[in-house]
Amino acid sequence: MDLSTVQNKIRINSKVIDAIRENLRVPEVGGILGIDENRIVTKFYNDSTGITTKLRYIPNVQKLNAVIQNWAKENISFIGFVHTHPKGAEKLSSRDIEYAEKIKSQCSMSEILMLLYIPAEDKFFQYVI
Repeated sequence: MDLSTVQNKIRINSKVIDAIRENLRVPEVGGILGIDENRIVTKFYNDSTGITTKLRYIPNVQKLNAVIQNWAKENISFIGFVHTHPKGAEKLSSRDIEYAEKIKSQCSMSEILMLLYIPAEDKFFQYVI
């Protein structure tokens, strides 16, 4: 399933979808997404050094900022996050939304993509805040 055919918000390269499926297999893990000049998400970085619990994913901000800086050298812009939720949790939590709004404001972004993946159901949900 290519998310871009399901929802016409922000297009996501099928290789990115495959990488997310391969790397994010349990609830409350995540990574960042990069978008190219054609407004296609072409980059995914798995935040394997973030803190994860059964109820929460806390990104490794220092590491992710370094990745974002490297992407900029390739004309790739940070567009948002992908993270996983447990089966049935198909909406962003209030904490997810607060975090997205904070990053959006601090980075002077007009929009931020919050891609939610439910590994147990192999479902993607796209939210643009």
